[in-house]
Amino acid sequence: MSFKRAIGDGASVLDDTTFRLLVFANINGAIGAVVVSPVLEGLSEPYGIEATRLGLMMTAFTAPSIVGIPVAGAIADRYGRKPVLLASLILFGAGGSALALTTDYSVVLALRAVQGVGYSGIIPVVIASIGDVYVDAEETSAHGLRYSSSALSQAVFPALAGALAALSWRYPFLLFAVAFPIAGLVYVGLDEPSSTPRSDGGRATASDRDTDAYIRAVLSAAVRPRLGAVLLALGVPAFVWITFLTYNSFFIVEVLGHSTLYASGLLTVLSLINAMTASQAGRVTAAADGAFRPLIVANVALAVGLGLFALAPSVPVAVVAVGCVGVGFGLSFSLLRNVITTRVEGDLRGGVVGIGESIIRLSNSVGPLLTGAAIAVLQPGRGFVTSLRWTVLFVAVAAGVGGVAIIYVGWRN
Repeated sequence: MSFKRAIGDGASVLDDTTFRLLVFANINGAIGAVVVSPVLEGLSEPYGIEATRLGLMMTAFTAPSIVGIPVAGAIADRYGRKPVLLASLILFGAGGSALALTTDYSVVLALRAVQGVGYSGIIPVVIASIGDVYVDAEETSAHGLRYSSSALSQAVFPALAGALAALSWRYPFLLFAVAFPIAGLVYVGLDEPSSTPRSDGGRATASDRDTDAYIRAVLSAAVRPRLGAVLLALGVPAFVWITFLTYNSFFIVEVLGHSTLYASGLLTVLSLINAMTASQAGRVTAAADGAFRPLIVANVALAVGLGLFALAPSVPVAVVAVGCVGVGFGLSFSLLRNVITTRVEGDLRGGVVGIGESIIRLSNSVGPLLTGAAIAVLQPGRGFVTSLRWTVLFVAVAAGVGGVAIIYVGWRN
């Protein structure tokens, strides 16, 4: 069976140069955190700081995008996708690769912030561009394959970073330089997506509204119940994702008594299943006659998987749990983004997509704070392990109930 046959009716996007270039650009948006995460522990000595301060490298990267993503989406609506994407790729590559050149931690944090600004204009512009160019099965498959490329990148690049770190702490940061040749390819080969005729004969044109009218139009679109619910729904898998990433190693090492190697293995399993599931988004949607039922299944899979992970007595059970979570991620993130781009007008698409991506980053930011506070409250009477299990189990139940409820609101009319 060929690769294209495995994907379904929308596999024709693989032959399109625009889609290939967007996927190349998308890789950069996927690796901003996962390249740094596996080498973080070894940076305390070269930077000359306490290990407890290293977490600021993640915060400095994620914080700018909470505001930067909707701003980048709005600029892309007003002035075009391609200029924003090019500038973002250059900022991302420059801020990331320059980390190999300094040991001044203040400079490190500033460079990570520059990377975060660059990230802000990559993912939302790629998602909006897919909505500009493709429709129906092609659009659904394009979103799924884009998300698959993210998941595969998150499986491959951490391994590369770990191997390079064995040679020098500086070398992993050079992986971010991949943004430069990709920016060159985008500059030469990508036609402006917002000016490209869609496959249904329409055209996503730049907005003719003035700035105030544009902002009002974006906010008005975002608060429509059917669209607003879908935007809000993005926060559910994002919360589950950050909960798993935060406590994966704690479960493996402190609860199950294994090495961090097993924790890395679980993350790889999650990423691969995530990628395989997302690649089937177009086929699943066609078989289910829409996204509603697959999204219900996705939220149930997230809840069951995370709940089973919280209670897992052994690594094999944890692997099964992570498989369920991976299916949930692969369906929910790809299908929700597809629904957003189809429910909003072309000249508002970048701004609305930006709001959705900002919700994801906000959920990623507050998740560890809330779960950490819950564990701290429960720990004195129950101990760390029990408190950890109960907290993650509560997140699973809340994600399942809340996610299904939000999806119902988004499709009830």
